[in-house]
Amino acid sequence: MLIELERPSIETKTACFHCGETCEDEIIQFDQKSFCCHGCEQVYKLLSENALGDYYTCDVNPGKAPSAQNFDFLNHPHFRDQLISFSNKGISKVHFHLPAIHCRSCLYLLENLARIEPAVVKSNLNFGKKELTVWFTEDQIDLGSLASLLARLGYEPLIDSGEEQAQQKKRTSQQNQLFLKLGIAGFCAGNAMLFSFPEYLGIEAGSLKSLFGYINIALGSIAVFYSGSDYFTNVWSHIKLRKLTIELPILLGILVGYLRSVYEVFSHTGAGYIDSVSGLLFFLLIGKWFQQKSFDFLSFERNYKAYFPLVISKLIKGTEKTCPLEEIEVGDHLVIRNQEIIPADAILIKGKSQMDYSFVTGESEYITLEPGNSMYAGGRHQGELIEIEIKKALNQSHLTQLWEQQAFKDPNHKTENWENFANQVGAYFTLVLLSLALVVGVYWFQHDPSKWQNAVVSVLVIACPCALAISYPFALGHGIRWMAKFNFFIKDIQAFERMSQVDTLVFDKTGTLTLHQDEQPTFHLIRELSPLESRVIFSMVNQSTHPLSRQLTRHFRTENIKSTEPLDSMIEIPGKGIEAQLDGIKYQVGHARFTGHAREKQQDFIRSESQLFIRIGDEPIGYIEFPWQNREGVEYMIHALQANYEVYMLSGDKQSHAGSLLDWFPNESHYKFECSPLDKMQFIQSLQAQGKKVAMIGDGLNDAGALKQAQVGIAISEDHLHFTPSSDAILQGKQLIHLPIFLKFARFGLQLIKASFLLSLVYNLFGLSYAVQGTLSPLIAAILMPVNSLSMLFIANIGMNLKGISIKSYLEK
Repeated sequence: MLIELERPSIETKTACFHCGETCEDEIIQFDQKSFCCHGCEQVYKLLSENALGDYYTCDVNPGKAPSAQNFDFLNHPHFRDQLISFSNKGISKVHFHLPAIHCRSCLYLLENLARIEPAVVKSNLNFGKKELTVWFTEDQIDLGSLASLLARLGYEPLIDSGEEQAQQKKRTSQQNQLFLKLGIAGFCAGNAMLFSFPEYLGIEAGSLKSLFGYINIALGSIAVFYSGSDYFTNVWSHIKLRKLTIELPILLGILVGYLRSVYEVFSHTGAGYIDSVSGLLFFLLIGKWFQQKSFDFLSFERNYKAYFPLVISKLIKGTEKTCPLEEIEVGDHLVIRNQEIIPADAILIKGKSQMDYSFVTGESEYITLEPGNSMYAGGRHQGELIEIEIKKALNQSHLTQLWEQQAFKDPNHKTENWENFANQVGAYFTLVLLSLALVVGVYWFQHDPSKWQNAVVSVLVIACPCALAISYPFALGHGIRWMAKFNFFIKDIQAFERMSQVDTLVFDKTGTLTLHQDEQPTFHLIRELSPLESRVIFSMVNQSTHPLSRQLTRHFRTENIKSTEPLDSMIEIPGKGIEAQLDGIKYQVGHARFTGHAREKQQDFIRSESQLFIRIGDEPIGYIEFPWQNREGVEYMIHALQANYEVYMLSGDKQSHAGSLLDWFPNESHYKFECSPLDKMQFIQSLQAQGKKVAMIGDGLNDAGALKQAQVGIAISEDHLHFTPSSDAILQGKQLIHLPIFLKFARFGLQLIKASFLLSLVYNLFGLSYAVQGTLSPLIAAILMPVNSLSMLFIANIGMNLKGISIKSYLEK
């Protein structure tokens, strides 16, 4: 039964004709169509001017919001040489990874790129890999401009670092090896069945019968010892560790079937069961492929380097030069512009900065920095152009200390004290199966030696837990794919299973449970603003990139204040506010000290994350408050989760900023404030020391340690294609409210596997009742084994799909 959550009232909203997103701030009308921003409008114009209007007929709202990202750094030889795979006579070939590709409209547009940019010779899209190959004339358009063109069309290229590219190549190599083994197993199984047809139909093939048997043995040998080589490797590795897993009885069943076949063929006493053995291996490898298949366009293993820019602006003898991030050295002077990230611990040399450390520490207040102040890697600079001096190497910065923890160093950290259900069962199952086979063999060897071989082979073959080995990856794999349809991307089936077993949930506050957007500001003014004063203030904040200025700009637009006043002068002072002059009157918008507002307490002068003060002339008018907004529906979500889980909240913020969130938790032990990233990680460790299985839900680098330490780390992202810290799953922010449903679906997946395993045991007990008597032919056992496996596979697929459909129907209500 699904958990019912209260639903907000539905408002009629206008969708953008290009990207389908809701038009929040303003609706731009062009050509009798509505657009959410000028970027989408410009893409529509570009496509229309180049006779590519059919792009919109391939799908509904097929576009993606364009990006203004500048890719000029790709022209640097360091990056150009990495990306250009071929260049001759002015024609160059480049491969771009475009995560935003999602439908046939993307295929239509990107393969017609030459109609938009004449310098493009041709373009070819690999839809499955989301990879675009472009041949272009480099003396007409450089690599950076080509990448920027794609970004403006809504297909921003993902430029990976060398480390990420190496990891991707390793994953691709492993997948290719699995595909090769899968293909060979399928080839052997198909041909073994073909050469077994005379045996199936009872046809006397004469001299060909022996030849077909030898060919089957050759095919079976390739299937068992090449396609099944991973089973030998894994079983031996676990035996050395004195561990029994489910792969051991599977390998025993395969080897017994293979060796019995070799004996029968060479002794001319039968045709063997090579077709069943190779067919079983084929289905097991399909399960492995299904298990390994992941979302290649997402990265679940990002570290702090992925958050930093790929290039920096270095001052060399007074001249600004663009260099790769790896070339940073202690003592270098860098130029940092508004909204850029500090790449390493440094000291501010020139200019003033309003530093945003929220993504690194969780602290939502901005910090004002002046020349001589220290600044730390990962902070985002707000304000004028500044110059900094690097004081620590990139890998020795304050931020990277978190990555020195054991959870980051040990790639098997999450699984070292955890065993999946299949292997838990496998340990006991193996002991019981070997004991039973030994007892049966000894019994029949003493009472009727002619039966002991058939009895032992039949027991090992019919009791092979292949049904669990096949249904396990398929059931959980279907769960992962259904979750992806709900914008919940899970790394692998192990993470899905661990998610089904958690009993404790820990939430980050800032950016996860709360958002700083869409909230209508509250005006605390001593008088109303005149229309002229409102327009002047709108003109001031409209030119600022500060988050509160952007919020106030949106509010004025909703109040139909859209025209600006031609100001005599205006200056934005980073860390303080904005000052403007009009007709001899001075207007100020900023924090209390800047505008001269008297405060009752000294600490009230600390700049608030949520207030803008206004002064007109000599008169302090008051302030406008922008409280952090609780993410829509999270209160109902928290209460729903508390019925089945222990729920905690951690924050790097001050407790005074928590507001109503504290009322959602039973007592003070369930929330903690002013936590450093290491504090969060240690809090998770303390819960685990109590025997709890913990899932951490967070959004920033400050949560990276906790996400890594927890049994399951879920990164919240408004756009899953952009940066998220290392995690086991990525959940789109607006889907967070449905987390109780998703966790229940994970538990259902594990319950379904257990149910199919119990059903398989019933079948095995029935078959074993004949096998132990020595009356069951090994041939019948070899036929029944894959039949049992396929029936369990059918149950797993149908069960997960029906559950997924029911969740989809519920969410679409």
